[in-house]
Order: sequence, then structure tokens, then C-alpha cells
Amino acid sequence: MPEAELWLDPDRAADGGRELASAGRHLTRQRTGAGADLVALSAQRPWGTDDIGQAFESNYRPIEQQVLEAWERLGGYVEGLGNAVVETVREATQTDHHAAVRVDRTYRKRS
Repeated sequence: MPEAELWLDPDRAADGGRELASAGRHLTRQRTGAGADLVALSAQRPWGTDDIGQAFESNYRPIEQQVLEAWERLGGYVEGLGNAVVETVREATQTDHHAAVRVDRTYRKRS
């Protein structure tokens, strides 16, 4: 089996990480915008307050809470993942640079 090599374009990878983090922030903003609108609309109980409306409410409200909480957490996770990509690229690039310096110093000592 041939050896696999990974070639990293650090600028491109870091840009992708920043874009992913930005998407996570956007997702969180959408939760505070459109999600808040949804909460306001559902608080008015458009399904009514009769027996059927009460039954709907008792089933709907917990699910609404779960979806809104998951939406908010997802935005944070996506942003965190993007930030982790940026940090990983920075660390990998720094490690590569330090290794190159050590190899160069070692080579010069032997010359």
C-alpha cells in the first residue's frame, strides 16, 4: 500500500476555519432572530385554548424548547469547530517551521 501524504495549504485551511466559525455565529444569530420570532408567535397559542389546543400545547412546547436549545448549541459547536480548525492550522504550521529550523541547524553543524 503506497504511503499517503497530506499536503496542507495553511492559508486556505485557515480561511475555511474562519468561514466555518462565521457560519456558526450566523446560525446563532438566526436562532436569536427567527427563533425568537417563533417563540413570540407560539406564545400567542394560535392553536387555541380548547381541549384540542391544550393537547397540542402540551406536546408542542417541549419539542419547541428542544429544537431551540439544539439550534443554539449547534451554532456554538459549528463556531467552535471553525475556531479549532484555525488553531490547528496555526499549531501545525508553527510545528513544521520549528522542525525545519532544527533540521537546518543540524545540517549546518555537519557541513
